[in-house]
Amino acid sequence: MSHRVHTRGYYLAGVIFAAIVAFCVIKSDMLINSFLSNSKVLPVRAVQIDGVFKYLTKKHIADITGKVCAGQNIAKLDLTILQNTLMEEPWVAQVAIRKKMPDTIMLSVVEHVPAAYWNDNGLYDARTRSIFYPDLENFSQPLVKLGAFRDNLCSDVYETAVLFTKAMNRSHYQMVELYLDNVRCYNMTLENGTRLILGRGQKDALVRLERFLKAFPQSGLNIDDVDYVDLRYDVGFAIGKKGSAK
Repeated sequence: MSHRVHTRGYYLAGVIFAAIVAFCVIKSDMLINSFLSNSKVLPVRAVQIDGVFKYLTKKHIADITGKVCAGQNIAKLDLTILQNTLMEEPWVAQVAIRKKMPDTIMLSVVEHVPAAYWNDNGLYDARTRSIFYPDLENFSQPLVKLGAFRDNLCSDVYETAVLFTKAMNRSHYQMVELYLDNVRCYNMTLENGTRLILGRGQKDALVRLERFLKAFPQSGLNIDDVDYVDLRYDVGFAIGKKGSAK
């Protein structure tokens, strides 16, 4: 009988102890969550920015970060919101963000590097293989202008432009524009305004360009008098002079 009383007593004590522990854990968790969710506790007070910039400024990035994060509890701060906000900036290519307790946001920002103009209002970044759309009003770098009827062809057009540029390195001609039209025909504009119609296919267009570079200087024609050269022939090419009917 005594053994049963002791056993029952130990059992009740264990239940009470477990209940007390559970209460303490739940209460502690509530207090911690309440502490961490309090905006007056662990507020964001500083921003550290790492990056080399030509078109962005650290002040501009810090201002954006401040609008999103200033005064918020750093422990509860959702960095995805800041990430998305910064990526909306046209010149921002990549962003890495981390928290440095107790009050600092650490940013590593990579700026877009423009390699070419794209269509009428964009720039192409060859490193990220992407198009971005900053304000071009005060942008005046002497870059080649590329374009296509669809933006997802930007990398193909850029790679083709690189091949064409290498082929023209030893010539007297300079490409200022390359466009891929809706029938996949490459159209090049030279520095003097003459257009070269190179046809379809990167490899075939390159062969036609090389044919032009070799043959045209021997034609006796002045390139400045030529409006366009149509190279879409197996042999030779057709020429349209400036001022003549097309």
